[in-house]
Amino acid sequence: MKKLHWLGAIATILISVPGMTGCSSPDTQPPPVTTGGTGTGGTGSTGGSGGATGVQLTPPLSYVVLTGADAMPNAMAAPAAWTSSTCSTCHGPNAEGTVIAPEIRHTPATYAKWVVRNGQKFMGMPTSMVAFPATSADPTKMPAISDADLEAVVNWLATMPKPTTGPSLYKDFCGNCHGPMQPTGGNIPIAINMETIMEVNQKVRMGEGSDPSMRNLYMPPHTEAELSTAELTLIEQFIGAK
Repeated sequence: MKKLHWLGAIATILISVPGMTGCSSPDTQPPPVTTGGTGTGGTGSTGGSGGATGVQLTPPLSYVVLTGADAMPNAMAAPAAWTSSTCSTCHGPNAEGTVIAPEIRHTPATYAKWVVRNGQKFMGMPTSMVAFPATSADPTKMPAISDADLEAVVNWLATMPKPTTGPSLYKDFCGNCHGPMQPTGGNIPIAINMETIMEVNQKVRMGEGSDPSMRNLYMPPHTEAELSTAELTLIEQFIGAK
């Protein structure tokens, strides 16, 4: 359910910043509008083909920023690459999100790695979430994150403490796409407050789409280990799934 916006780049390279989590939508966007949608987002969200029309929020209004008990730090120290690769600059020291980029805890590993290697766009436009190669001939001009470092970062994000209530689980796993506070639209203009439990379960477990670059048409799947049935039930209760 989580549409990463992902490991953010330095603020000075904000081309039209966004949110992929820090990075998928430009800061200079038109005001929120109501629009239709036929897909779901990337870093974690439900929705997808058949999703109801939702509100299109623009950064930073679309960003989820966790606070208090929802932003508890990991018992494990952050990998060196989290700071050296500038991830923490945009996403915060504990990946809790900032005004520059949203929180990115518990992002499905495959999607997280895809975003880091490919960067993120919003409405076809580049964002500050640039692509990070595994190696670079000149790290001062092209930052690199090795496969081993990327794996360490993804594992660290996956083992962050999880919220225990429906509203907080929704924010962590769904908010970056479907609305930071309510499931009526966010970085992805698809409302999920009218979906059935069957639809939500299918989209969360099976995912949707095959091209991570198509934010409105793609959603990564979440396994039971990543989001338990009990946790998913709490989210479904919060969004009013029937």
